[in-house]
Amino acid sequence: MEITRGVIHKATKVVIYGPEGIGKSTLASKFPDPVFIDTEGSTNMMDVARLPAPSSWTMLFEEIDY
Repeated sequence: MEITRGVIHKATKVVIYGPEGIGKSTLASKFPDPVFIDTEGSTNMMDVARLPAPSSWTMLFEEIDY
């Protein structure tokens, strides 16, 4: 058996929910190295990493698992 100590660095998946225009995407763009699944084109004017807009539920779930 092995005991380890310290922070384990790995990606954190976050969902931010709220009404349109409140600043969800702007808030998320401040996270370290965010990757967006932009389902409605709200990040078009932001310099952020994004996956292709999903065209099906299957594609959305695949991007979430990525």
